[in-house]
Amino acid sequence: MRKDDRDILDRFTKNRKDGIRVLFDRYYRPLVLYAGTLISDDTMAEDLVQEFFVRLWEDDYLERIESKALSSYLFSSVRNSCYTYLHKNDVMRARVDFTSIDVAADSAAALSQEIVDRVTAVIARMPEQTGRVLNCVLMQDMKYQETADELHVSLNTVKTLLRNGMRLLREELQSEQELILLFVCAGNSES
Repeated sequence: MRKDDRDILDRFTKNRKDGIRVLFDRYYRPLVLYAGTLISDDTMAEDLVQEFFVRLWEDDYLERIESKALSSYLFSSVRNSCYTYLHKNDVMRARVDFTSIDVAADSAAALSQEIVDRVTAVIARMPEQTGRVLNCVLMQDMKYQETADELHVSLNTVKTLLRNGMRLLREELQSEQELILLFVCAGNSES
């Protein structure tokens, strides 16, 4: 059973060990995949993410995080760890093949478009109002209140339809969940 970010943080507050375990189960693999794309070294990516989880365990960072910011915080922190690693290991710069970076960027752009196409197709099959809310929040990066104003519905209606739509998205795209996580995470938080 998947735990949402609020549940993870509640568990962490009540029982630190249980909370970090649930957080690890939910985010470890996507964070390692993400780190691997940044530093192109799967072993080091795992090491960096494991070190990050150790820091989370030892410090009280998670006690100050709101559930809507958890995913962004985790991915940003791992990204920063990767950049710090790359900066400290300046030797890597001499070995970087810049043509492979261009190929990786092209592949990432193609993957991003493929993800957008998959998400768009699933949204198109949803009930009309749910699809419109998801389109505004995920595809147009609109805030909840902007979406409510645009669609002439209440803020609570937007939140309910978004929650229902996200559940449907997760069910439909379950096999691609780790790849789509980065895309969908943006829709899970109110900015």
